[in-house]
Amino acid sequence: MAMAAVRLCAPRQLTQRGPMLVARRGLGETTTGPQFENWRANWKIAQEFFSKEATSYGQFKQKCLSLRPFVFAGVCGYCVLGLVISPPKSSYWQRWGPSFWFSNLKECFSSSSPPVFLSKASQSETDVPTMVATLAAGKGFPKKEEALAKAAPAAAAPVASPKAQFKVCVCGGAGGIGQPLSMLMALDERVKELCVYDLNIAMVPAEGVAADLSHIERPSKVSAYTLDKDDKPIDKLEECLKDCDLVLVPAGLPRRPGMTRADLLGLNAGIAKNIVEACAKHCPNAVVGLIVNPVNSVVPAMAELYKKAGKDPSKIVGVTTLDIVRANKFVSEITGQPVQDIAVPVIGGHAGETILPLFSQVEAAKSIPADQLPGLDKRVQDAGTEVVNAKKGKGSATLSMAYAGARLGKAVLAGLSGEEVEEYAYVASTVTDLPYFASKVTFGKNGVEKVHPLPALSKYEQERLAAVKTQLKGEIDAGLAYAETTQLGA
Repeated sequence: MAMAAVRLCAPRQLTQRGPMLVARRGLGETTTGPQFENWRANWKIAQEFFSKEATSYGQFKQKCLSLRPFVFAGVCGYCVLGLVISPPKSSYWQRWGPSFWFSNLKECFSSSSPPVFLSKASQSETDVPTMVATLAAGKGFPKKEEALAKAAPAAAAPVASPKAQFKVCVCGGAGGIGQPLSMLMALDERVKELCVYDLNIAMVPAEGVAADLSHIERPSKVSAYTLDKDDKPIDKLEECLKDCDLVLVPAGLPRRPGMTRADLLGLNAGIAKNIVEACAKHCPNAVVGLIVNPVNSVVPAMAELYKKAGKDPSKIVGVTTLDIVRANKFVSEITGQPVQDIAVPVIGGHAGETILPLFSQVEAAKSIPADQLPGLDKRVQDAGTEVVNAKKGKGSATLSMAYAGARLGKAVLAGLSGEEVEEYAYVASTVTDLPYFASKVTFGKNGVEKVHPLPALSKYEQERLAAVKTQLKGEIDAGLAYAETTQLGA
């Protein structure tokens, strides 16, 4: 009787050892390891799965059973961690996920206001009052879209893109500067029509540039105009220039070795004069942005010719934004600050020592040691030579100049559209004792609306300004002397 009782109790004892106790039927081997809740003992056995070989099937099976809860916990933990780090974008998870509860439980204890889920109106898509009123009127169930429109708050009005309303002409549009400048202006959403004008001696025909640009997915219409070198623009460019709002002139010849600035002025002033003359006749209200070297002399010459012809000389603008673009980039490279957060004012002129960057006005530049500023100043002055040397004498700054010219062009168009924009340019000025000077101007509906006074300069900048004015005066006088000997035919 005693032996029979032992045999009858043995299976019952096995089943009472816990859920991890399993008998292997048919082989006579059982696992009698720790219970599921005893994680310390299970972890010790699970480690032996990788460190010790099993001597029997029972031992191997026990190791697997002890390892299983930790594998399950690891997989679950990995999934939960993934949901917390990168939660799904569904509104349900965003409303009831861990980050929601953490932030709102914190708000419950740190703020007198109730948490979001207790204070916000119901986000249900069903507008119950509207549904009841509709059913009472016998109109059936309202459409989901109608209920949402009544229940949801009014959406913010979308920001309207600039209207394409301006006509722009690039004179010299098939050249090294003209082609990228034409492309950048064609990309401007304010440009309704873009005219590309050049001579038939250009290496790339203006028609080819226009055809190429016309394939860009922008609303602007692109047209080409080509003249012989002996043709007069005033006689042949009426269709091209008529009703133009902005004329950009990257025309002219680069200075060759042995050529003085006076020689260059004699060549390029004639080129600029032919275009300005045509503008005075066919689009006298257009802003004329000159990128014709030497800018310090050409701009005063053309503005004085405009004045002699009874036109508004403030429409003649010298493009000096390249100096600002370079100064911004150089400061960003030295300081490591984002270039979009840097705006270096550059005043004076647009050649050599007449270029005066005002690093004292830039917060990021204050970290630059004072003894390094003269070298940085000199680099901005000689940046054009840096490009010429890098191109091995086979070109000058064309791409960066096109970018800078487009930057000024966009500012002009924004001003013409009614949005007052501040930019730096070389214009007729009274901020110094010189009649022309590069400084901050405000562009508005009439072009140049205001020329701003100079900011307070550092001691070094004041000394540089005196030298700038001395050299710039001579170059301005050369331009004025040219204007005295000729006049526009308009």
